[in-house]
Amino acid sequence: MLASADVLAQDSTGGGNFMFIIMIVGFIALMYFVMIRPQKKRQREQQDMQNTVAPGARVMTIGGLYGTVVDSDDESVTLEASDDTFLVFARQAIAKVITPAETEPEAEEETVTEAEATLTDEDLDKLRETGGEGKDKHAGNSDRKEY
Repeated sequence: MLASADVLAQDSTGGGNFMFIIMIVGFIALMYFVMIRPQKKRQREQQDMQNTVAPGARVMTIGGLYGTVVDSDDESVTLEASDDTFLVFARQAIAKVITPAETEPEAEEETVTEAEATLTDEDLDKLRETGGEGKDKHAGNSDRKEY
């Protein structure tokens, strides 16, 4: 009877060790999903923001200085803090972008149809009538005032 009690006591302590290991593994997994993963995501977003900052953007540095980006290269960014005051910072010193650089919309090419591009007989007649007057108008310095 004593032998069976010892076997039962050993089985219950072995199960306790297994539960302890499962709790430790669960705690590490919880720490990863709650703390480590979001921190890595924030670091990646910060690095992307620093790498894509373009001239014209209004930024704040980690020291609290506000400025406008006027030039940038792979490692540094030149900020204009006030009129004719330029400061060079490492890209990592940019804390956040206040207003992004304004991108100019690409100008659409104006398409002209063939009918609009050809001159009518009336247009040709008008050009012939004003052709003689236009020549004299700009010839020489007649309408130029000299002081």
